[in-house]
Amino acid sequence: MNIRSFLYQFLTLAVIAVSLTGCSTEIDNWDYPSSTVSGQFLYKGQPMQLMGTASDATGSNTIQLHQTGGNWIQGFVKVFTKEDGTFTVNTFDGDYYLNLTPGRGPWVPNRDTLRFSLKAEARDLNFEVTPYFWISNYSSTYKDSVFTASFNLEQIIPTAVLERVTISLGTTSVVDNTAKTYEKSFTTLTAGINTVSLDLKSLSNAEKFNLRKTGFLFARVGVKTRNVSDLIYSKTVKL
Repeated sequence: MNIRSFLYQFLTLAVIAVSLTGCSTEIDNWDYPSSTVSGQFLYKGQPMQLMGTASDATGSNTIQLHQTGGNWIQGFVKVFTKEDGTFTVNTFDGDYYLNLTPGRGPWVPNRDTLRFSLKAEARDLNFEVTPYFWISNYSSTYKDSVFTASFNLEQIIPTAVLERVTISLGTTSVVDNTAKTYEKSFTTLTAGINTVSLDLKSLSNAEKFNLRKTGFLFARVGVKTRNVSDLIYSKTVKL
């Protein structure tokens, strides 16, 4: 390599390095988005109890946030829900719309789109949805290591097929079909008044050991509709 070629390559690399450094500095100087978008999933005005585990890997987000107008990047922001069906996301002021993620949620497919202009805060952007099944009049007890739950299982969509009802146990307050330590399924239940129970004394030593890891124990009932990936749940209770 001659000196002229060497100097040319050196200067080229120096220019690239300076450009990247300047770009990185500019990005680092951007303010963190402080405007807030929030809402909730409801059925007839009642909060939906949903999966609280959020995972980009499995695409468990139920909502997509899109920005419209100029100076925006193609694509959307994944929005995840908490166990009580609420969602919150921070972003920049601008014009947006929210839509449901296709194939997610324990409800009839819904094409509703919520359009709004964001300036500091946009609240009560709620989605009214129709679940396949609904849990009402729920109550539970925990006595002598036996967890018992009673509830009315309402079939909202006549063509929906009940696949199973589950009792999920977890060692944190987030309990669902992903975040669980132990699960018992019931596959012969039908719509109407139901009672399910789980005797923790019947578990294996290994299962009992796993449930003691944090010193806390939580339980939740879930309802799975056939050919629907997401479950609808009861509230999580601490045992």
